[in-house]
Amino acid sequence: MSEPTTPRPDVARGAAELLHTCLACTGADRVLVLTDRATRPLAEVIADQARSVTSASVAVIPDIAAGYETARQEIERALDTHRPTVTVFAAADPGDLLAWDPTFWDHLERLGARHAHMPALDDVCLGIGMAVDYTEVARFTLGVRDLLAGTRSAHITSATGTDLSLTCSPDRPWTPFTGLYQCGGQGGRLPQGEVFCTPLTAEGILAVSVVGYPFNAESGLLAEPLLIEVADGSAVAFDHPDERFASRLGTWLGDAPGGLRLGEFALGTNRSLPAITGNLLFDENVPGVHIAFGHPFPDYTGADWESPVHVDMVVERPSVHMDGLTVLTDGRYRIPDRLPRS
Repeated sequence: MSEPTTPRPDVARGAAELLHTCLACTGADRVLVLTDRATRPLAEVIADQARSVTSASVAVIPDIAAGYETARQEIERALDTHRPTVTVFAAADPGDLLAWDPTFWDHLERLGARHAHMPALDDVCLGIGMAVDYTEVARFTLGVRDLLAGTRSAHITSATGTDLSLTCSPDRPWTPFTGLYQCGGQGGRLPQGEVFCTPLTAEGILAVSVVGYPFNAESGLLAEPLLIEVADGSAVAFDHPDERFASRLGTWLGDAPGGLRLGEFALGTNRSLPAITGNLLFDENVPGVHIAFGHPFPDYTGADWESPVHVDMVVERPSVHMDGLTVLTDGRYRIPDRLPRS
């Protein structure tokens, strides 16, 4: 048997921030890391960090892409066996199926577990995305939320071709995702750092360099941007050199009720992340913009409609003006560091 390798320092720091800050682990916790064979080395780093303060186990589940129901049953068994108070999902899930499975979240809620959802976890996500001060990420994210409260108009441009105008409403509030899941029953994706709303409508062109689940694992960082024409708040045309890719995306959204409607307008607020990589788990949080078509998360946004699909699209290095305020220029924040808090 080969000797275990020592993780890179940034990966170890990321695992420590995940366990100690984001999930607030203590000696009273029981930690369970759900993983697969490909991601197990990173899962073991996370478990080792947890063992510095408490007990931790790693459960290796079958490949979700090969059979979701089989993997789901193994996850259920692991949860029932270990009855964790803290869980981390670190396995490949190309369709993002587990994140949209209400029975999984119901199970975690019954356990009162704090949960970090990290599909497609890699060295960059754990080493760069997590090896940051999440207390600071939370502070800045909440400040951006307060700054944008009541916004009525936004204009997004980018060197790649974005020129999109959005109409927002104070009745559809901005929601912060800080990455801190420190109380029982809390959970969400990590890395993290974003604020989002559902606009009333939008018009113009959106040029995106990353397309989310279920396309992300295949498409990664696009060599040429995907251009989306938006009219009256919905996508009406998709243009990309890979015509098959554009057609598949259009069909995926178009076949779902509400799938073509613009459901989310978000700003990434994790200023420690330098640039997008092609992995949506990481890229959503890089300072910039992502737009999602489909489900608008009405419990957060106040939107009055739903959809069975939700596909995020990341704009590379955008400039954003909101109610006349320059918020971002070329992917860099241009607002005061010490933001007001309500």
